[in-house]
This record gives sequence, structure tokens and C-alpha cells, in this order.
Amino acid sequence: MARLRLTLTAAAIAGAALLASAGPAAACPADPRADPVTWEYDGVYDCSKATVGHGVRTYTKPSPVAFVVIRTGGTYFVSDLGDANEGDRTYTFDRSIRFVITCNFTDA
Repeated sequence: MARLRLTLTAAAIAGAALLASAGPAAACPADPRADPVTWEYDGVYDCSKATVGHGVRTYTKPSPVAFVVIRTGGTYFVSDLGDANEGDRTYTFDRSIRFVITCNFTDA
């Protein structure tokens, strides 16, 4: 009986160690929309990502920027391409902005 208990205890410890080591990495895959390369469309745009200060709910996109991708909470907002060259645009959101991906035109 003691041997069975020892075997079960060892199996439980090994299982817990396996779950602990794989837990954070296996919990959820990275969202490809958070990667600037996703928005570059095979070199048509050059995109970069920047975090925004805590509690910020507005973002002003400069006119020469082609478009921006703004994440607020779990939502992604993509500005219109038509906004480029029409002057700066300010976007306001109900939730704090997590990050902004800025995309500029390339010569491709």
C-alpha cells in the first residue's frame, strides 16, 4: 500500500511540474494583430508599434501616416486610409489605449 501511495504521489508531483512549466506558454497564443508585420502587407507599408501611457484615451494620427491600428481593451480600431494627407486626425475611445501600430507608405 505504501508503495502505491508513493507511486501516486510521484506521478502527481510530475504532472504538476509539467503543467507549471507549460502553463504560461501554452495558455494562449500571441495575437497576430498585435504584431506590426501583420499590417505591412508584403512591404506596402512600414509599421511600428508603441505603447501608450496608462489611462490615455485619445490618439492623434499625423497626416503623413497611412493608417494606425489602435488597441483598446480587447478591441482593435483601424483608421481609414483616406485619412492620410487630410491633416491630423484625433481618435477618442471609451477605454484606455493599450498600444498603437503606426503604418507609413513605402515605395514598394
